[in-house]
Amino acid sequence: MLELFFLGSKLFMGIQTIAAVVMIILSVICTKTVLASQANERSFRRIRLIKEVGLFALIIGLLASAIDLMGAFQAIEMAGDVSPSVLAEGLKITFISSVYGLMIYALSLLIYFALSTKANKVPH
Repeated sequence: MLELFFLGSKLFMGIQTIAAVVMIILSVICTKTVLASQANERSFRRIRLIKEVGLFALIIGLLASAIDLMGAFQAIEMAGDVSPSVLAEGLKITFISSVYGLMIYALSLLIYFALSTKANKVPH
């Protein structure tokens, strides 16, 4: 799995990882608040922020894929004839950061829905 991380765009994968860490820290803080039945407006803002940080990771992944695709197409244009297996390998590597961003976003949505449901049941 670590091999895929280093195959992807290191800069963008690093940014996505930082976003994932921020999301997890926010999740822990919000979970402690919600489980202590102390949910307030600030808690709801933090819970929404979890989803937004996940979306940021997804957008960064899509941006990385677009930039990588532009570079790949430029290389193909310069090389002329490229074998399908080389093209397939390049496309596979291009989408690693998008998949990573999708996984982070999916996790953020799961956390968001779980915490928002639990927080809405807490009396204000």
